[in-house]
This record gives sequence, structure tokens and C-alpha cells, in this order.
Amino acid sequence: MPSRPRRRVLAPVPALILGAALLAPSATANAAPPPDASAPARIELVLDLSGSMNENDAGGQTRLAAAKQAVTRIIDTAPEKAPLGLRVYGATYPGQDRKQGCADTRQVLPITRMDKTARADARNQVAGFKAAGFTPIGVSLREAAMDLGPSGERRIVLVSDGEDTCAPPPPCDVARELKAQGVDLAVDVIGFRTPSSARSQLKCIADVTGGSYADAGDADSLTANLSTLFRKEWRTYQATGKPVEGSLGGCQDAPLVAPGQYLDRFTGGRDLYYKVKKRPDQQLQVSATAVAEGGYDRGSIITVAAGPPGQGGKPREWLREFDQSMGWADIITTGGRSKPGAGEDKPAPDDTGCIVIENSVTKAGDKPMQVELLIGIADKSTREAGARTPQPRTGADAEGGFSFNSATPIGPGTHRQSIAVGEAPFWRVELKAGQKLTVKAGVDIPGDFPASATTGWGLTVYNAKREAAECSRKAGATELLAGRTGRIERVCGPWQITAEGAGSSDAKGYDVPGTYYIQAQVAEPEKEARGIVVPMSLTVEVSGTPSADTGPVFHFGDTAAPDPAPAAAGPRDSRPAAPADGDSLIAKLALPAAIGAAALILAGATFYAVKRRRTT
Repeated sequence: MPSRPRRRVLAPVPALILGAALLAPSATANAAPPPDASAPARIELVLDLSGSMNENDAGGQTRLAAAKQAVTRIIDTAPEKAPLGLRVYGATYPGQDRKQGCADTRQVLPITRMDKTARADARNQVAGFKAAGFTPIGVSLREAAMDLGPSGERRIVLVSDGEDTCAPPPPCDVARELKAQGVDLAVDVIGFRTPSSARSQLKCIADVTGGSYADAGDADSLTANLSTLFRKEWRTYQATGKPVEGSLGGCQDAPLVAPGQYLDRFTGGRDLYYKVKKRPDQQLQVSATAVAEGGYDRGSIITVAAGPPGQGGKPREWLREFDQSMGWADIITTGGRSKPGAGEDKPAPDDTGCIVIENSVTKAGDKPMQVELLIGIADKSTREAGARTPQPRTGADAEGGFSFNSATPIGPGTHRQSIAVGEAPFWRVELKAGQKLTVKAGVDIPGDFPASATTGWGLTVYNAKREAAECSRKAGATELLAGRTGRIERVCGPWQITAEGAGSSDAKGYDVPGTYYIQAQVAEPEKEARGIVVPMSLTVEVSGTPSADTGPVFHFGDTAAPDPAPAAAGPRDSRPAAPADGDSLIAKLALPAAIGAAALILAGATFYAVKRRRTT
């Protein structure tokens, strides 16, 4: 039997932070949210298609063309579960009759999840947009509020190039009206080539509803600002996979899973069991990711194990790995691979083994928690077929994704975007044995960032097994900002990638050539800084000579880790747009507070637990 895996080493807690955590109420840390608690907000984009959008002053193209480009990118990058709607005004009536022109507002895309059909329909709608008439902003806001319904997490994103031409009702009065009715609805506004005379009106809409305002002058800045707004609403981890229900009673009645990605859930403190086919000449990978936006109990552990069904019901001969969280991130993830030819890689009867995900994350009485299960098989045929790797992205197309599955493929270089407090984007990079990886991620904290907010800047690297790799031996993965301003940078590496089974690498987790995932996060327990957007950069450096030996190539089926949604054509720089005159260097986006509890983040910001692999 293999020895028990070593537990991760925990960093000490500074007394001040520990004291704050002990004094804070301990409510949200002990209960995981239901699977739909992290569902993205319902959002309706309200787009100005008045006649002025035909002006050719948006960086070499018309405002309309720039708007189409930006909206198409939102459609292409929206998570499949994201409920999105689209309303336009001024699109159909080009005449001078005020009554007709001010009634020209219509919903062209009902609020719906962005599945393949809805995405294609939305693209077709946008391609056919024409700019024609009046600017009935106030009327459109009323209609958009009705489109979104009376309850749930809802937002309107308004893009306009001028002021309302149909008042009454004045748009700001409509905003006050909605607020007075108790409508829990914020409006984020982007002024596109907006004159100063209209800016105050648009800012009023955002201020009254608790939304945000930003200016855009061309296609790039409009795309960047729109992407920022939508990405922050969809910032929660987007779990995906083929639905499956693992057995709670052991291997005997467990469902059979083939290579692919599956979506199950932890209920209470029950473990999950599955059957899997594996021949002696094959390698098996099992990875599990538990997803909880509300955080975890401190010391929560997730374990994956596989092998022939054991007498005690829990297999472990093929692999056994675990990981532990102190509540810093919204996921706990781990993974392992079997080793062909090793003494522990015993054949299973009928080549049917058992997998167990041991649940030390939830307990009896907790609400269900989503769990992703990733199954991969490697053998001679998969090696001959070779690995499928996506094309790296650059510019605005390199914005981070929402999960392992939608992680944005990037190559060496510096990638710039904005990041909000509470957001945790993912990227992926392909590496071979013999290469060295260095990751540098920095944020620029402006002088007007809330000094009293307890925030942390974190950087994590995961390998292809979805286990956390070592970042730095000099510091933990999270750095408290604690009132600091200016440039704050985290560095992982340089660490050399070694061939699987070739012996120990420079650091834990880098002995798996293939896909490496990078996650950056700014987290904060209270609402004081939640949603504040700051510029960030991510630099990936790859050096060394890659080995000709690719090692095992795993096949994960058609349901696992799909390439991220196609991006809008044309590379663009993804640096955040410059603020308007008189604006703060940061924009406060009124985003939903969905990132954990204070005690969790306070503990997590000073704890980073490094998982140790099992010894054999």
C-alpha cells in the first residue's frame, strides 16, 4: 500500500489578522452555497443606435462598426450559463416625427443563456444593426428593467454616444424612479465619444443606481470597457461538465465514466464513487475541483483516489492525491495520475476500476456544492494522435477566462488587462520538459484605493493535473496590500519542467509537461473595495530547450476543457481605457458581493497551503 500523502505546510498567521478573524462573526464560512448561488447576474445590454452612431470618428471606422465589434466580443466570450439580453433604441425609424422616434426601442435578444443557438442568433442580430433615429434613453431604461424581471441579480449596461432626445422622462428621473420603487437594479454606463454636455446626464444614471461610468473613444477602449463590465459580472468560477451522479454507497453501484469532464455535487459529507475502464498498458488521470463562492471551512480537504475496488470500498492502488484549502480561493482542486509498470498499478477485474472523490469539504446540513470531475486516459494510441493545443491569443483577446475549462491560451510575452477586486481569471500555457517557466503578475494600486480595505494579491500556478504547483520559496502565494499603493508584483519561478517520472523537479508540481494554468486574484472580505477595477499585467517567460520526448498524451474526451469561445477578429491591446477628465484613476463597479466571507478572506489572505505529493 502507498504511504499516506503528506499534508500541505501552512504559513503562520500574523496576530493582528488572526485577532480580526477570531473577532469576526463566523456565519458564511461554515456553509457552502447551493449550486446556483454562483449563477451569473441577468444582464441586459442597452445599445444606442441613434443616427449619430453613423459618425466616422471611432479610430478609423464608424461608431456603429466599433459598437458591433465590441458587442460581438461580449457575445463570443459570454459563459454558456450567462443570462444575457440585448435591447437597442433608435434602430428603425429615421424620420423626424418625435412620437414615433421616441417609441423606437425594442428588445432584439430576450434574456437567455448563451448556448450555441442563442450565441449564433445574437451574432446575426448584431451583424444587421443599423443606426437611424432618436435617443430615447429614459424609455429604454424602463423597458430594460421590465425585461430583466422583478427579482434576482440584475444589471443594465448602457452604451450611448449622447444625451436623451426624448425627455420627458429624463433618464436620471427614471433611474431615481426605479430606485424609489425598491428595484434592486444597477445601471453601468459607457459614454462612447460622448460630449461633455451629455456626460453629466449619463453619470447621473450610474450614480443614482449604484452603477459605474466610464468613457470610451474608439473601438479598442469600448471593447475593453465593455469586457471589463461583463467579465466582472461573470467573474465567479464557471463549473462545466456532463451531468453525472456518483454513488454515495461505494463502488458496486457507481456509474461508469469515460474520458471527459463531468459535473457532480457534494452533498453533506458524503464521498462520490465512479467506475472507470483502464487497461494495464494505460495511464489514468483523475482530477476533481470543488467550487464554492462562499468559501470553505478552514482545513477543508478534497482527495481523489483510484484503483481496483478495495475491500473497504475505497480504492487507492493506482493513485491517491489530496489538497487542502484555508478559504482563500473559490475552488479546492487536486489531481493524480497512475504510473504504468509500477508495483502499485495492479490490474482490475475486467479492467474496471473504481474512483472516489473523498469529501472533507462539506458536512451534513450544508447545501450542495458543485464538483468537476476530469477523467483522462493515455496510451500508445493517444500518443500517436498527439496533443491538441489551442492557438495562443494576444491583445484584448488574451483576457483571462472564468475557469480551468475556459482558461485563455497565451504564449510568452506581457498581457495587459484590468482586474476587479473579487475576480480570479485563468490563463493557460503549453510547456515541454526541459523548458523553464517564470510568471510575473502585477497590479497598479492607485492612491485613492481604500487604505482601510483588507485586500490580498494572489498568484497561483496549476499543472495539467489541476494541482497547485509551488510559486515561490521566498513568500506565500498571497500578499496583503494593507494600504499600499503603486506597483505590486508577484513572481512564480523560474521553475524547470521535467519529464513525468524522471525524478524530482526544481519545485513541487513541475514534473508534468503539458498545460499549465495561471490564476490571478485580488480578494477582499468587505464591500469597501469590492468591484474596484485596477490595471494588471501578466508576463510569461519561457526559456530552455524543449525535450523531443513528449511523454504521455492524455485524451480527455469531447466534454473536457473545451477551447475558450472564439474571440472577435483582430488583435487589440487590452489595456484599460484612460479615465475621463476629473474621474478617479479607478472605477468603482457596483458588482454583486459574491466572493466569500470576511473571516475566510482574512485567513486566506495570510495562509497559503502548499500540497505535498504522496510518497511511494
